Amino acid sequence: MSEVKNKVNEILVAHNLDFRIEKEQLLSTTGKDTPYYGLFNDKTGECLNTVKESYTVSQNDEIVELVLNGIQGFGELSVSKAGALNGGRKVFIQLGIDGMAKVGDERIKRYVTIIDSNDGSTGLSVGIGELVMSCSNQFFKFYKSGQSKLRHTTSLTQRIKEIPFLIEQALSESLKLTETYKEFQSTPVTKALADEMVKHILGFDRLMSIKTESELSTRSLNSMETLYSHITKETNQKGMNLFGLFSGVTSWSTHEKSAPRRENGREESIMVGTNYKTNNDAFEFTMQKLGLVMA
Repeated sequence: MSEVKNKVNEILVAHNLDFRIEKEQLLSTTGKDTPYYGLFNDKTGECLNTVKESYTVSQNDEIVELVLNGIQGFGELSVSKAGALNGGRKVFIQLGIDGMAKVGDERIKRYVTIIDSNDGSTGLSVGIGELVMSCSNQFFKFYKSGQSKLRHTTSLTQRIKEIPFLIEQALSESLKLTETYKEFQSTPVTKALADEMVKHILGFDRLMSIKTESELSTRSLNSMETLYSHITKETNQKGMNLFGLFSGVTSWSTHEKSAPRRENGREESIMVGTNYKTNNDAFEFTMQKLGLVMA
């Protein structure tokens, strides 16, 4: 047990998670007690959210410890990265899966990704993450079946029992995703499909009318051209196929699309924010096109 505790402390310090959440009752403007409590980051003093008295606080050390206990028996997993999102409102832990997957000439690093909240906004979620080694493009996906129903009114003992099951699901989904990428890679696309992808993501493409173009801001038009350039780069590298097309979007969201300008802001957006939605919209679009080809 002391070995696990030492490892927990090591992870907390190494990834700036060595802060605690303090739950304090809030007062009205007249100084009277209210039924609301603030959740404060004890390092920054920031109030992360307000909750009712029944809310049970979870601490970063508890989250990390339940993950470490939960991965016992999964020898292929090890903590590769962790961090706080949006001032500590959420925390994430990436568990690297031993070895690399291969899609054509591409090597892909696979992860099990665990996210929990310190602000009461979500329960614990377990999903998958992929990193294409040649271009550092990232893609995360959290499946509904991988969403823990255990919220912050549930005991840690119950949550620990849930972790191995969710990790086992995530490992299975990661293998399925690799096979899907191989199908993407073997499915050719046209430049017209690239236009469809851009329109699906942005709502417009290079085939827009002059009237539509005149109504768009310079920023929107620049975003469109940047997305096209990433699609061109990725299809040149990976081939004119669905994998190259999908990678064009993840390259754009990973490296250039706007994200919060704060610590781990880009990771936050790709894991739980607007870039997460963009990537998953692109994935669903690509899956739909794959289904049409294979039908």
